[in-house]
Amino acid sequence: MSKLKQCIYTLILLVTCVVASPFIYKQIWESSNIKKPKAAVKEPTAVTQSTDGTTTAAQEGATTETQTTSEGEEATTEAPTEPTTPQSIFVESGPEYFDDALFIGDSRTVGISSYGTLKNADYFCDIGLSVYKIDDYNVGGMTVWDKLRKKQYAKIYVMLGINEIGNDLEGTTAKYRRLVDGIREIQKDALIYLQANLHVSTEGETQYITNERINILNSNLQAMADASKKIYYLDVNPIFDDANGYLTSEFASDGVHVLARYYATWCDWLCKNTVPATPVATTNPTDGKTQTETTTTEAGTTTQNKKPQNEEFSNL
Repeated sequence: MSKLKQCIYTLILLVTCVVASPFIYKQIWESSNIKKPKAAVKEPTAVTQSTDGTTTAAQEGATTETQTTSEGEEATTEAPTEPTTPQSIFVESGPEYFDDALFIGDSRTVGISSYGTLKNADYFCDIGLSVYKIDDYNVGGMTVWDKLRKKQYAKIYVMLGINEIGNDLEGTTAKYRRLVDGIREIQKDALIYLQANLHVSTEGETQYITNERINILNSNLQAMADASKKIYYLDVNPIFDDANGYLTSEFASDGVHVLARYYATWCDWLCKNTVPATPVATTNPTDGKTQTETTTTEAGTTTQNKKPQNEEFSNL
């Protein structure tokens, strides 16, 4: 009889396990599959670029952090007060810094002229412009060389390359160097800023347009920079990149261009990354008299004669 009872109890136990196991497994599965909320996209913030081309936020001073040791004791550690990157040569300036600046570029520069905040700058830009077309390309009734000979500028910003990225990169670099040499020949005293090409998002990459090729071209442009010749390299990508080095999809309209509202952020970043300018003598075409439009202040920023707002741009 006892053996029969044991068999009955064993059978009841097995049935109980079979019936209860689905509920137990379901509970375990649900508890291990809790979905985490998607992290909010962080808005781009304009910060200062360091000498090596990286961008870091300015430190607000020393802070302390409390950490718990393995024994449960609290240990206080001081945050570093010294920057971990080389000291930047760039200073922050106001929008007036760009009153005697010329921007040369493609559709990204068209975006700066149309949606940015640097309205007093001059622009030579158009959709599809490239270093292969630059010599004979006509914008607003003149070529870039006509534009450079017409007026003396204190700063010249160049951003070309996205339309050339599918071509031989060494050939593109040679064309770019020829353009920079031509600018320097005409504008002997101007600061020349070579702007890195903006990355594309994962959706914007194609067989020919890739961030790998963009990075190679940007490295070639960075190699052209020479402070002794007043040629500087600027890389805005850290402002708009995601964690993987792509243009953040939420910031882009088509994977290649940032949304209109972010051109103001771009302009703010340009204001935070300027090199103090030297006075530039310009000739007034009406009376032939030479005037100085830019002066350097002790703080490293520039002040200029106020010009009327320029509302016409070559963004055809």
